[in-house]
Amino acid sequence: MSPTEGMVVAWSAASAVWWGIALVLVHSARRVPATPPLPPTSPIPSLTLFKPLPSVPDEESRDTLASAVGSFIAQMDASTEMLVGVPQEQRTLWQPAVNAWGEQFPAAKVRMVFRDTPRQRANPKVAWLEYLAPEAIGEVWLWSDADIRAPKGFLKDLRRELLLHPAAGAVTAPYGIRSTSHAAGWWDALFVNMEFLPGALLLGRIGPVPLAFGAAVLFRAADFQRCVAWDSLGSSLADDHELGRCLAPVVVSERVAETCALETRLLPALRHVYRWQKTIRWCRPGGFAALIAILPLLGWVVRCVMAPADTRAWIGLASQYAFECVVAAALLNRIGFRGPPAGWLALLAWPGTRALVWIAAWLPIPVRWGDSQMWERPKH
Repeated sequence: MSPTEGMVVAWSAASAVWWGIALVLVHSARRVPATPPLPPTSPIPSLTLFKPLPSVPDEESRDTLASAVGSFIAQMDASTEMLVGVPQEQRTLWQPAVNAWGEQFPAAKVRMVFRDTPRQRANPKVAWLEYLAPEAIGEVWLWSDADIRAPKGFLKDLRRELLLHPAAGAVTAPYGIRSTSHAAGWWDALFVNMEFLPGALLLGRIGPVPLAFGAAVLFRAADFQRCVAWDSLGSSLADDHELGRCLAPVVVSERVAETCALETRLLPALRHVYRWQKTIRWCRPGGFAALIAILPLLGWVVRCVMAPADTRAWIGLASQYAFECVVAAALLNRIGFRGPPAGWLALLAWPGTRALVWIAAWLPIPVRWGDSQMWERPKH
């Protein structure tokens, strides 16, 4: 075995160790952790939930998001309110969902805010949040993207975790994708469950972090007002990352939320994966560069190019590709993912796609952010 071949084999072995750890982490996340009881002197604080709704293309997307928002409303109690921002131009489209929430959860304090989509900030979600914030009366705030589903007991457990970590500025929750009704949704599921979730769970095992995840960020209103500037947050491409940086240290919750795979077509799904990777590269360039450690497929490709007549190089390339397909299938299985059978084509293409997207994220290829094309990370 040549030194070059030995190096690529070691590279594959190192990545295999990581994927073994990832499988253990994702499997462990399926259990619902027991939350320690609070001292009798620690009452649960009042909570304001923020749910700015994006513009949606059709009733199917609306129904998916309405179901996700409803999973939070179902867990609200007398100490909880929700502020829902609805684009005025889509009021008619959203009205059936709003009516359904009122009928299904008549006791929940849900305040609807209908208005033209705020545009005072470059980040449209932050623009909505800034508009809703003066209406909030809760002692703690929960920012959560509209496409997130709350598992049973989620709101209570997050508030308890914040009380149990008084030195923390926030509690954030990782997320996975457990189902999709479209083959294109497999691309989101592969990225979230294979590339994002294991790393997020590992961060939770290590300790507090200087970042947050958009699935859920729970923090004290007073801490936000003292530590966070709307100007900085509103110019950030990854507002959750910036919010976590301002409120650090942030505790990663043991509870795993669920996000929806909303893409229904192949090209938008691939652009979504690229946008995710590009955002990570902009926010955490060092960590993103380190991902090459789990991309030995690139090494095998280089080895095959350097020695095209070497049969062992081609066997190594095929073996590594097949191994990553098996790992991807195993991770989807561990999280209980369900999707249409046609999505298996995405799984078979995933090892090569993830390597190509990692390379593309370093190239001057723009991403769509709101109404603009972004060529580089916005400056604060």
